[in-house]
Amino acid sequence: MIQEEQYLKESVGHKHCFKVPEGYFDQLTAQVMQQLPEQRQARRVHLRPWLYAAACSVAVLLMGVTYYFHEQSSDEAVADSSYYEEVADYAMIDNVEIYACISEN
Repeated sequence: MIQEEQYLKESVGHKHCFKVPEGYFDQLTAQVMQQLPEQRQARRVHLRPWLYAAACSVAVLLMGVTYYFHEQSSDEAVADSSYYEEVADYAMIDNVEIYACISEN
């Protein structure tokens, strides 16, 4: 890649091939401003009441889905805690022994 750049510099040199006409940038701003369309007053958009109702319905639906999945996960937690209770009953561990084990650590 460096060889290609060197070849281009040797063949073309550092000449500026493009030239801007005299006074071009002096008149450029005025020409661009003349070509712009007139600014119109911004239009105010009114949302219809049914759009508000649809947004509320979507929000209620999302809250319901979230509540449903939250309840399922809490049911699984209850099932897990009952599993531990069954294991404790099977091992014949009472609360005093559990507290003793926890207090040792």
